[in-house]
Amino acid sequence: MKILITGIYGFLGTHLANKLAESHTVFGLYNTEKEVVFKKNIICFNELDSIDIIPDVIIMCHAAVSSGVVNINKAELIETNVNFTKKIVKKFATIKSIYVSSVSIFGSQKEVVKEQSIHNPETDYALSKLLGEKQISQNSDAVIIRFSSLYGDGMKENTIIPNYFNQALEHKSIQVWGSGGRFQNYIHINDAVRLIEKTIAHKSKINFPVLGVSSKEYSNDEVAKIISKLTNSAIEYINQDNSPSFHYNNKMTQKTLDWQPEIELEKGLKQYLEWKKK
Repeated sequence: MKILITGIYGFLGTHLANKLAESHTVFGLYNTEKEVVFKKNIICFNELDSIDIIPDVIIMCHAAVSSGVVNINKAELIETNVNFTKKIVKKFATIKSIYVSSVSIFGSQKEVVKEQSIHNPETDYALSKLLGEKQISQNSDAVIIRFSSLYGDGMKENTIIPNYFNQALEHKSIQVWGSGGRFQNYIHINDAVRLIEKTIAHKSKINFPVLGVSSKEYSNDEVAKIISKLTNSAIEYINQDNSPSFHYNNKMTQKTLDWQPEIELEKGLKQYLEWKKK
């Protein structure tokens, strides 16, 4: 099978390419000059118009994860997440497409978030991803996957997990805002890749947005305590944190795609620490 991955140089794109290349012919599209070494030879294009192959499946990972998006202006978000997605859909209108979106499109919710919960985008990033979903929906053979916080080897440094690890390794102390009571959902990169593989292999049409989350949420305090134990570091509670917590239920996704997350946070953080120390 020929698979085209957009945003192939990103965190998810790189892991996905290396795994899929084991059994498929993988092509990539990128717009950032970056030193990336893949396990197998993968042909990459830097312009959409230069792609001269007809893929069997397209996986859109461009701007897949919201990290550090505060510094990205709205025009850039719209251009990447909406307009560029529209161009891909136009070029490959009949090709099976998987669009990697974000749980940020749900925003704050009073209830547990499920696959078909209402949309409540509260940031420009979330709105741009939701508008991108509407573009991909023009393709009758399209699937949307909304991921929670991806983590693992090679993740960006400006999120809470690497931030806690950096504090622990450099200062032997982790600063947690407020009481650390805010809950978040983390899904390991390998589990995310497996979910995409299951989506590719699924024969019948998936009539709902896939929810790519793990089975348990963790508070900031719990994350800090796991990292504290792994690094023999102290924890310091500072200031206040009024950020909302998030809780999810993706039983529909698990049943339909015969998929379950396998890597618990404790194991995933230990693996990440081992990678970080290399």
